Amino acid sequence: MQFFAIEFAAASGVDLGLGISCEILRKLVDLGEPLSAHDFYHDHLIARGIEPDSNIVNSMVICLAKLGKLDDAVKLFDRLIGSEDCVLSNAACTMILEGFYEQDKFLEAFDYFVRISDANVKLGMWIYNVLINGLCHQGYVGEAIQVFDIMCKNTGLPPTLHMFKTLFFGLCKKGWLVEAELVFEEMEVQGFFVDKVMYTSLMNAHGKNKKMKMAMRVYFRMLKKGCDPDICTYNTLIHGFLKMGLFDKAWVLWNLMSDLGIQPNEVTYNLMICYYCKQGKLDCATMLLNSMVPCNLAPCVHSYTPIIAALYKQNRCLEVDEMCERMLESGIIPDHVLFFVLMKNEPKGLELQLCLLMLQAIAKNGCGLDHSSLSNFDKINSSAGLEQEIELILREITRIDLNLCNVAGSIYVSALCEGGKTEAALACFKNVASAGCIPLIFTFNSLIKRLFQDGHFEDVKSLFEIMQNEGIVPNLETYLIMVKEYCKQEDLASAFGILDQMKEMGPKPNVAIYDCIIACLSKQRRISEAETVFHRMHRDGLDHDEVAYMTMIKAYTRNGRGDKALNLFEKMIENAIQPSSYSYTALLSGLVKRKIRLKKCWERVLFQIMYYTLLLPIIF
Repeated sequence: MQFFAIEFAAASGVDLGLGISCEILRKLVDLGEPLSAHDFYHDHLIARGIEPDSNIVNSMVICLAKLGKLDDAVKLFDRLIGSEDCVLSNAACTMILEGFYEQDKFLEAFDYFVRISDANVKLGMWIYNVLINGLCHQGYVGEAIQVFDIMCKNTGLPPTLHMFKTLFFGLCKKGWLVEAELVFEEMEVQGFFVDKVMYTSLMNAHGKNKKMKMAMRVYFRMLKKGCDPDICTYNTLIHGFLKMGLFDKAWVLWNLMSDLGIQPNEVTYNLMICYYCKQGKLDCATMLLNSMVPCNLAPCVHSYTPIIAALYKQNRCLEVDEMCERMLESGIIPDHVLFFVLMKNEPKGLELQLCLLMLQAIAKNGCGLDHSSLSNFDKINSSAGLEQEIELILREITRIDLNLCNVAGSIYVSALCEGGKTEAALACFKNVASAGCIPLIFTFNSLIKRLFQDGHFEDVKSLFEIMQNEGIVPNLETYLIMVKEYCKQEDLASAFGILDQMKEMGPKPNVAIYDCIIACLSKQRRISEAETVFHRMHRDGLDHDEVAYMTMIKAYTRNGRGDKALNLFEKMIENAIQPSSYSYTALLSGLVKRKIRLKKCWERVLFQIMYYTLLLPIIF
């Protein structure tokens, strides 16, 4: 009917007027005819020089958004919201925000949400829910809190359980634990039940910050509220104590959960095995591994990998072969982490042979394909021959299982990168992606490192864009690789850029990243800036370890500041970090090399050496 009226008016030369035109436009949009509304707007309003009012602009914002022309809708909306006689419709505001949501542009949505809220437009609860969820998912927790506060103020309605949980988990992930606990308490005030997943998440967040007293406080609060811990809760606490080196407390929790009838699972065993391996107590780690099967627990590749790495560290290479054989014969599927351990410890040049062995095991144990006849490498006397066999197995794995294809492809890319075969690595990467796999972060890291080493910095940027498009978040290893490479080139501006990016988006930088930057600043004799970065570590919630102290101490000695080096050395000891022989050697050699002959310096160094190497063992 609307179309006939428009056609009749046009044929008769009747001027519909602004009011009628506005009503027709609105009706076309309401009837789900955005294309007709778009044509009417241009033919009967713009072409006639009619200046659209707020009602028309609101209708056209909805129309353009429905047609998928969000940029054009936003331009009109900006003109509307910026005018003095601004009258925003609820529907137009909702369509703008919904358009941003569909494109995962939650930060842009937040900016418009604030402007809409300032204009006192009432929005539906789902708008708040989706925006809070999207912002938290993308790491913009501060903005999500603002949306939460605006919602409470504008609607007067209590937050939903989903909102509380979304905010809580976002805050825990970000490490904003004070705010997380406030949400926690507000939930209880509102009468919501705080479940064991939330308690465990808060314990985990405290454990990551090595605040195990706080984690245990949450644990006791959980018990007091009548919420029963499960195996995940105890594994979280055990992991936290192990990270701090408090092995006795971890065993207390192990025994406690056994007393409560909660049996340790594969994760519990793997945590303890990993810790024993870090301490070099391989007999204890192996004993735990052997005790898993009698407890009806099947060891996995993560059970064997730390033991194999520790065996390499103790130069027990024959036992590595035995352990690998035992693992593969039991039907365990190897992964990229195990391959990385093997590749880093075996002689250079064997990357493709190791890769072939890993892919054979994946094909056999994961896909039921036996390629063991290819194990005789004497028959394959060239790199090209090895690549051909690997690609043959990779194609068969791809045909059967895409998840295993991803792991196998990652191993192959890493082997090629380590061997300097960049073009072949990129080709494999593309093939795996085209098969429908989203490459592992390990794959990206291998390629980023190789491209940096080859000087292909633009390709690194392209790879980063691919990661973002696939929704893959860089991890600490990604950033460490980049910072190391920038520091090697003495490009500190780019290294600091990475640090700022991490501060904004996460994850939190670790000690190794700061060490690289401090060492590079020291090399450039920018000692005051090195001091600033060293202190920034502490402000960012990182505890200085022995490596961090020694990096800064070396910076002082390199720049002829022996007194400051000694002061920091003593500060390290005050903070309960007992120096190793390496630290003493590094300090002494630094003082000698820089010809620092201050009598007081040497007296203090000799006293420290005598105290910690001779007197302290006698006292205790």
